[in-house]
Amino acid sequence: MIKYEIIQVQNILNLLPDKSDGFSAVYTLNPYKGCEHACQYCYVLSEKYVPYKKKEEFFYKIQSKTNAAFLLNELLKKIPQDALIMLGSACDPYQPAERKYKNTRNILEVIYRYKNPVHIMTKSDLILQDIDILSKISAASFLAISFSVISTDEESSLFEPRAPKPSKRFKAMEILSSKGIRCGVAISPLCPYIVKEKTVKDIILRANLSGAKYVFSDDLRLRDVNKERFFAFIKKFYPKLSARYEIIYSKRVSPPAIFSEKINEMIEKMSADLGMDTTLTGKTLPKIKKIQSELFEEK
Repeated sequence: MIKYEIIQVQNILNLLPDKSDGFSAVYTLNPYKGCEHACQYCYVLSEKYVPYKKKEEFFYKIQSKTNAAFLLNELLKKIPQDALIMLGSACDPYQPAERKYKNTRNILEVIYRYKNPVHIMTKSDLILQDIDILSKISAASFLAISFSVISTDEESSLFEPRAPKPSKRFKAMEILSSKGIRCGVAISPLCPYIVKEKTVKDIILRANLSGAKYVFSDDLRLRDVNKERFFAFIKKFYPKLSARYEIIYSKRVSPPAIFSEKINEMIEKMSADLGMDTTLTGKTLPKIKKIQSELFEEK
């Protein structure tokens, strides 16, 4: 059973050490602590990031940062107007809690006031409830909405048991794109032996038909608690891959490059053939994809 709590936080922005995609700075912002989607591969469940002592509470205890918009309003007075604000590095900003608390909506209204560029990461079609403010931001500054997808079929329900189905994400992408809002697809994470080339090809083609302007990928990273949890999942649903995963991740957080090189080459080629970019802005600059895998702003 999902438990909601209201909290006040002292800090709402996390500054990334490296500039990305031509922005003067990149800040991550998470409107909630915890995420109801309960994705099997969730990197935030590792000791390095998880905000709760009882790790599994991350999926069942959702804390609403009710003063987030207020804090952001004060902070945006002090940071450059061309600094990118990224929503959703450690939780989905459009998880079901957003229906009740509307933290993300309030945050977007503040961002619109200051005209900062925005990048939203989500798995949810609930984002459509904010199409009005998203359209305003898109017209006034820069907005990119990345829908995270690892499969176009029902297999996704194994990995993302409480997240909206990919079909709903693609439909939301289609609707937003039809309004002139820049959308893309994040094929993340690339689970070795599971997310195969055919799957990636299908995702890119479906995304392209849904109006996506860009595509990027990210590796599966496993540490301590989230590694143990994912291994248990693999042993149950993909027992033949269990030994392989033990070997791949025995001394590493991420798999050797060989597991993603071919897929990333295909992504580059397909993107070029379909007229899609591999960065948020379309500029040939270092990808922003590391943000999703490596950040969490507070304990």
